[in-house]
Amino acid sequence: MKKLVLGLIGVLVCGVGCSSSSSTPTSTDSDAGPGADSGTVPSECPAPTAGPTKHQGDIKTETWTADTSPHVLPYDANVAGALTIEPCAEVLLAAGTTLTVKGSISAVGSASKRIHIGAQDPAKPFVMIRTSNGTVHLAYVTVDGGGDPSNIVPDLTGMLNFQGTDQTKPSQPTLFVDHVTLSGSKSNGVVLRDGAGFAPGSTDLTVTGSALYPVSLWSRASGGLPTGTYTGNTHDEILIPGGGGNEGFAESTTMHDRGVPYHVGTSGTVGSLVVDPLPNGVTTTLTIEAGVTVRFKKGGYFTVSEFQSDNAAKSALIAVGTAQKQIVFTSAEANPAAGDWLGISFGNQPLATNRMDFTQVNFAGGLSSGGSNSCPYPGKTRSDAAIRIYGAPGSQFITNTTVTSSKNFGIDRGWRKDDLTDFLPTNSFPGVTDCKESYPKDKNGACPMSVPCP
Repeated sequence: MKKLVLGLIGVLVCGVGCSSSSSTPTSTDSDAGPGADSGTVPSECPAPTAGPTKHQGDIKTETWTADTSPHVLPYDANVAGALTIEPCAEVLLAAGTTLTVKGSISAVGSASKRIHIGAQDPAKPFVMIRTSNGTVHLAYVTVDGGGDPSNIVPDLTGMLNFQGTDQTKPSQPTLFVDHVTLSGSKSNGVVLRDGAGFAPGSTDLTVTGSALYPVSLWSRASGGLPTGTYTGNTHDEILIPGGGGNEGFAESTTMHDRGVPYHVGTSGTVGSLVVDPLPNGVTTTLTIEAGVTVRFKKGGYFTVSEFQSDNAAKSALIAVGTAQKQIVFTSAEANPAAGDWLGISFGNQPLATNRMDFTQVNFAGGLSSGGSNSCPYPGKTRSDAAIRIYGAPGSQFITNTTVTSSKNFGIDRGWRKDDLTDFLPTNSFPGVTDCKESYPKDKNGACPMSVPCP
């Protein structure tokens, strides 16, 4: 009887716009409170007694309490100060609205006192929560009911859409997550762009039910992708736009195996993955964990040091898989075919730290716009290949690797030097259209009378 009375009081006080979770009385068993994770943790959230509370315009430094929930945003609003959201609080955004964070949001709940941020009307999504020089710290929070693309290209937006403060610098710690669930976005779950990144220590992010991808982020921010679950979306892949420029790997980074592939390229980009420091930057190394799959849009490419010269490269790739957990570079096409993407290239004089071991390079060897210093073959204007090496490497850094269905060569030894490093041992080349490896010119630019084509 006591629970029934409390429930009626909550309904009368809450009024229109409250979710069922905020009008549910305190429970110590299986009743779910705001943002509860499938009822697996008993909620300790009491029913609010003083809400709903409306907020408009600029939001200063203040605290939104659980007892005055739900906190309703009927129109677009700006967080200009430091907003703190208490455990058990609920925030509801009206249809078509955007919350812009110019200051900071700190929403820290607990396993049994989760915070819920959602749509005022579940049938009418809000647009996004975004940052403009702001930061967001979320722990034990559920966000749902947003991501309406409105007039924005869906590829470019998400329910959480965060922008960094300086895209020329290393990724900024814009978003911290800890046991956060993002559910049912009408576009992407979370977008990190223009220098935005996950804050160190982020962990246990679950993104599900997104109309597009769970996460879209710049390649140089991928090292901060937290552990979590990224399945149950239309595309269960981590989207890397691949637009070039400052988006590339400009500082040493590790691409982690998070259980889903990485997808490079959108409808509006070429789909490039570039490892190269900014001018005057220190040597950059991209390390890829065993088990990672990277899928490239049609015409996409992967470059480790962009230029061809006699200078030592300032970037390196360490992609070391195992026989059981190979690293795979492949096409993102629904029906992949040879030559879908260009492949992997190593510019300048490759560093001795490069390693590709137990990797696969599939459906590459597409036509490029540039040649190399390998010897010409009859009927060929250039030696396009799944893997192209423009400078003499001095050692065989590609081992236990399978190059499958290249439209042209397997490996292009595209240097001009008395170096015949052979990449055939331990590697295999099923379905390669042309030579398994090309033949490099010597230091004088000369080639044999009959150019070998294994």
